[in-house]
Amino acid sequence: MVKNMINLTSREDIESIYETANGILEECSDIDAVNALEEKYAGDTSRLLYNVAIKIAKSKILMNRIDRKISITVVFAVYKEHNRMLDSSEHPNGENFIENKIEQLNWLFENVRDLVDWKMIIVDDGCPHHSGRIAREIIDRKFKNYNIEILFLENAIRENLPPARNLTSTDESQKGGSIIYGMWKASQENSSADHVIVYTDADLSIHLSQIGLLVNDIVNGGAKVSVGSKRERRSVLLKSNRRNLRGMFFIYLWKQLIPELGYLNDTQCPLKAFRADLVHDIIEDNIESKFAFDIELLLKAQLEQPDKNTPAIKSQPVAVIDSEAESTTIALNPYLTMLKSIVKMYRKYLPSNERAERLAHFLNALDENEWKKLVDNIPKENIGREVADFEYDFLPSKIP
Repeated sequence: MVKNMINLTSREDIESIYETANGILEECSDIDAVNALEEKYAGDTSRLLYNVAIKIAKSKILMNRIDRKISITVVFAVYKEHNRMLDSSEHPNGENFIENKIEQLNWLFENVRDLVDWKMIIVDDGCPHHSGRIAREIIDRKFKNYNIEILFLENAIRENLPPARNLTSTDESQKGGSIIYGMWKASQENSSADHVIVYTDADLSIHLSQIGLLVNDIVNGGAKVSVGSKRERRSVLLKSNRRNLRGMFFIYLWKQLIPELGYLNDTQCPLKAFRADLVHDIIEDNIESKFAFDIELLLKAQLEQPDKNTPAIKSQPVAVIDSEAESTTIALNPYLTMLKSIVKMYRKYLPSNERAERLAHFLNALDENEWKKLVDNIPKENIGREVADFEYDFLPSKIP
């Protein structure tokens, strides 16, 4: 099937992805054949649905290679998700994402059910519309037989649990505090090397059947961390050019502050997998509970590596279909806040150097209006370039 758009609220589109993936699995008997398809159609924006199907078919082939018992916990946070949690028949932006995520995991693990024990942890990030309570009602009504736990960040703060000790209120978290709490809870329950903790977003922008790509890196590839990336050559990304430029600019800046992670092209893709024993070691005493929490966790993982010059994190190209309706991240436009948090990480974890200090001082002095002027003047010539080729004449003149 050739299709260059996917409606995340459409049951027809969702079923088409599975049908196409199943067809690919029938045609391709091994991973090499799927890799050849992935290579052939990489970058073909006219085949969006087909490219998503290739990714989940590849993921399933890799999961079918599992030869020992493992545990997987999927964590995501909910905040103002009261509409997207519903079916599209109940709200125009409804993605029915709890049921869809369960279906995605069931499809992925259907051939290895005896070997894969999976759990889902949903954490309410202090939602004023009671997303956590609504999720619990949905699960109690439809999915009681599944291992799904609902947590509330406000409870972790009130009980002074280790992952929330730097918080006094859920207002101080923007997803990060809840993800960290969920990961901590998962690692407390099982901190073995055969337990993989995955976190993602609540919406359907990432087809969860792709997690086999990351889990394989850990279970069969020896990695402790594997992250999805929107910015590899074989990645599949549906996103506006303007948002993509902002993202490139953000990456361009943080790489100058934290070159230890410079080998990664994407730290913000909402799909990451960690071995639980590593999570157990790095999940406490974090300074970031907002949208830059990913970078702190990845930096701490890299610093755990005995040889600091050896990459500790593997990266996998994945398919991402932006779910812009109801998105709280778009409304907040968090890049400047994230960069100021990254300045704090640089100063806490890394040795000082003159260039990074000058950039850190420059970023800390920026206000939102000044940041907006910088972003509005990003040269359009950067569209389609790699981050390493990013050009913006303003920055060298201000930061020698």
